[in-house]
Amino acid sequence: MPEEKKLREPGPDVVRALAILMVLMIHVCAGGLNLTPGSGDWWGAMLWGSLARPAVPLFFMCSGAMMLDRDIPLKRLYGHNFLRILVAMLCWAFAYRVWGLLSGGLTLGNLWYAVKATLTLQHEFHFYFLHILLLVYAFVPVVRVFVRSASRRETEYLLLVWFITGILFPLLRYFWPFRLVYTMTTNWYVMNMAYSSIGYCVLGWYLRKHGKTIRAGWYWSALAVGFILVFGGTALMSLREGAFSSVFMEGMSPGPLLMAAGIMGLVLRRERWPEKLHRFTGRLAQASFCIYLVHIMVLRLVVRLGMSTTALPILAAPAIVVILTAVGWAIYEILSRIPIVNKWLV
Repeated sequence: MPEEKKLREPGPDVVRALAILMVLMIHVCAGGLNLTPGSGDWWGAMLWGSLARPAVPLFFMCSGAMMLDRDIPLKRLYGHNFLRILVAMLCWAFAYRVWGLLSGGLTLGNLWYAVKATLTLQHEFHFYFLHILLLVYAFVPVVRVFVRSASRRETEYLLLVWFITGILFPLLRYFWPFRLVYTMTTNWYVMNMAYSSIGYCVLGWYLRKHGKTIRAGWYWSALAVGFILVFGGTALMSLREGAFSSVFMEGMSPGPLLMAAGIMGLVLRRERWPEKLHRFTGRLAQASFCIYLVHIMVLRLVVRLGMSTTALPILAAPAIVVILTAVGWAIYEILSRIPIVNKWLV
């Protein structure tokens, strides 16, 4: 085990640690974004919410960077990786159902309904990521064959096609002249969210393999342009419509893509990290799956205890993220020491 820790790459751990903090920030800021556009608290939520938008793309890019570079037999892919996500998803989805019933009455009828709802995939809203991840895992063997046999130019061509059809079109269809052919752009050419996630996996692999040949300035530019698109585009549309517009904040759109590529490229360019920082981010990365699973439950409890996610979000949002991280991490440290639970649920 000590030898494995020495060989562990710091870059992916840093990216995953940043990604989980961003996920928490997105959900903490959600209420503030629905305030009146232009108000002080709305701008505070906008700032943090925009900075956090690369979260989900970064997770998919990390998955691609690590899984597409390893020889994972189908037996292990489905018997361990795929099955672990499925078991954890169903168990925690049921736990959320039971948690919701505790305040309203826990009866056999309600429990039976919770079981049926769980098995028919009526899960908490943030579990969509796990549903997509299962499909991504199913495509890993095929995508791995492509990236290993394709030239760099062929991989770049694939990424270009993916960007146009899976990232750019979903945004352009809201604007003239693309909205004139809304049926075509919606039903024919636009990749859905799940398949666009596979493109993020390929991009993560590409940046891990070729990213150091790209100058750091390009990554800084991508990060800056991406933020301008997310923050500026959301602000302009929301102020114009008088209500929050999420078009430029959607994970499968150019802004979050550019920000995620910039962050991952810059992180992977750095080969050496301070040992203490790597130890911290490594453990946080390991706990990230558990934190992701439980954080909505913890957030609702925090709100019940009186902490507001909409009042002064410029200060409250990061404070609540720290609380969610600490509690979720503590839950991981406890559950990771319980046999069976540590293998299948966290």
